Amino acid sequence: MKISEVSIARPIFASMVILALVVFGLVSYQTIGVDLYPDVDFPVVTVTVPYEGADPETVETEVTDVVEEAVNTIAGIKNLRSESIEGVAQIFIEFELEEDIDVVSQDVRDKVASIRGDLPLEIEPPIVEKFDIDAAPILSIALSGDASIRELTEYADNTIKPQLEGIPGVGSIRLVGDREREVRIWLRADQLRAHDISAQDILDILRKDNAEPPGGRVETAAREIIVKTTGKVETVAEFESLVIATRRGAPVRVRDVAWVEDGMEDCRSIARLDGRPAVSLELRRQSGRNVLAVANRVKGQLDVVRTQLPEGYELIVAQDLSVFIDQSIREAEGELLRGGVLAVLVILLFLRSWRGSLVAAITIPTTIISTYAFIMAMGFTVNVMTMLALTISVGMNIDDSIVVLENTYRHMEEGKHRMQAAREAIGEIGFAVIATSLAIVAVFVPVAFMEGLVGQFFYEFGLTVAFAVVVSTFIAITLSPMLCSRVLRVTREHGRVFNFLERCFEAVEWLYGRVLRVVVSEHVVIPLVPFRVGRPRRLLGIGWRGLVILAAMGVFAGSLLMVYAGFLGQEFAPEEDEGQFNVMVQTPVGTSIDGTSAVVAEIERRVRTLPGVTQTFSAIGGGAEERVNVASVIVKLVD
Repeated sequence: MKISEVSIARPIFASMVILALVVFGLVSYQTIGVDLYPDVDFPVVTVTVPYEGADPETVETEVTDVVEEAVNTIAGIKNLRSESIEGVAQIFIEFELEEDIDVVSQDVRDKVASIRGDLPLEIEPPIVEKFDIDAAPILSIALSGDASIRELTEYADNTIKPQLEGIPGVGSIRLVGDREREVRIWLRADQLRAHDISAQDILDILRKDNAEPPGGRVETAAREIIVKTTGKVETVAEFESLVIATRRGAPVRVRDVAWVEDGMEDCRSIARLDGRPAVSLELRRQSGRNVLAVANRVKGQLDVVRTQLPEGYELIVAQDLSVFIDQSIREAEGELLRGGVLAVLVILLFLRSWRGSLVAAITIPTTIISTYAFIMAMGFTVNVMTMLALTISVGMNIDDSIVVLENTYRHMEEGKHRMQAAREAIGEIGFAVIATSLAIVAVFVPVAFMEGLVGQFFYEFGLTVAFAVVVSTFIAITLSPMLCSRVLRVTREHGRVFNFLERCFEAVEWLYGRVLRVVVSEHVVIPLVPFRVGRPRRLLGIGWRGLVILAAMGVFAGSLLMVYAGFLGQEFAPEEDEGQFNVMVQTPVGTSIDGTSAVVAEIERRVRTLPGVTQTFSAIGGGAEERVNVASVIVKLVD
């Protein structure tokens, strides 16, 4: 082969070509994203319509039915369901797997926008979102301490949150269990009637006097000054002093008809860490960003924040999804390393050549590292599926190099110089190596283009394996013959250990030869039925060949029986041990947040008595729909 001959004759050229692939791979590995699974687009779109203060029946008739009727005309819908609860309507639209989620989500937005005039004026703008698995929080950070919820909320919102939002890769941070400051004005009906003042009069005054309208600008010959008005009311005393109207020449102030409370907003979510009240910061990453990198940056910043905490405050990472992802990827990389080392050891044991094993030790990591450049170029991430592809490709990658190596070694044993042996060896089996690799690619490329949700998961797997095989073939016909022509050497004396192994291999070879001669023989071993074909009388039986075929067919039939008779279970993904579990709680509709909190507190108490439990973190409500009857308890266990 011309490319192989050039590589043998020009070793520096071949080395530089392969080194370029390695450099691209190393650079890609430093910047590539890391995740647990591939980026999969689930064909689900949600429409959330907040309607504050409305009861479930009103939400159903005024909002949910109208939206459902509009979006139901979109083609490709597989399933349509909705939930109408107090103050919010949610419509879940599941499309067929072959539908483009970006296109159908835009269709849903257009339909919802077209019926905006048919919805109540009091609703907030509808929120149309496609289901994004990256939107799940990667970190839940709990702030607790010897302070009120209001003080914890102010510190979390004004101090901690701004420091974390500026970290590269952080998408959004939402508070759970927070209760912000809220000034409440409680009206006294008898005083309102006495002064002939309505509640609307007070609302009008609050909108008018509690505002900072633009002040315009003042222009001089040399300067232009922007004027800012300071009209916001900040304290209770200022609210009480607002003039509502004038009666009989005397001003009527807010304190004359109401009393003002410097309180907190309604409690719609609760967070607890080991039974103590807390404020949780749920951190989401930007879509497609490296989970581990973002989480590590955030945790590094948290170490800085902890040094600035007031006395009695405590900041704990209650949930960290990056830990399990990091452990999974590290374990997969460890398996990849161990597989490569074992492959080199096998070559060393059978070929009994340190130099030959050195060739394999160079080609395996070269192929794996070069594949990272492809992963980066395709927009893939380092995840369980791509690492699985790299792990199983180690064996296929080394096959090509072993064929070249062994054939070169054989020619050298015949007395040829290693340069000549390398040329003749690759000339004999070069196209066979390419054909073998193309056959493997033909198997795995269709795997990448399977349909449905499974196809999306295996897309990165199939293409990664295919590319790794292509790279290994290129290395086998360039780098391998070049290395063989430079470093390979035939050794007649192998030492005691290798000589012992040689005798073991010869014994296995002798035993295998005996078995093979018997298996392919024509001897009849099992008589079946006598029959007459003319004369003389013959005996119908089965030979060793037939017996082997029947045994293989029996194993095949038994395998199918195990699969389809229910002996083997079926599941989408294997069980995982993340060192924690979640308890999902839903109390009857209409249960107050205090009622739900009491149920969750009892669950926390019982769970903490279980052996192995190290921490419990509870969140009640807190979602976009603020369902106070729904809660979750995250239970951390010992490793």
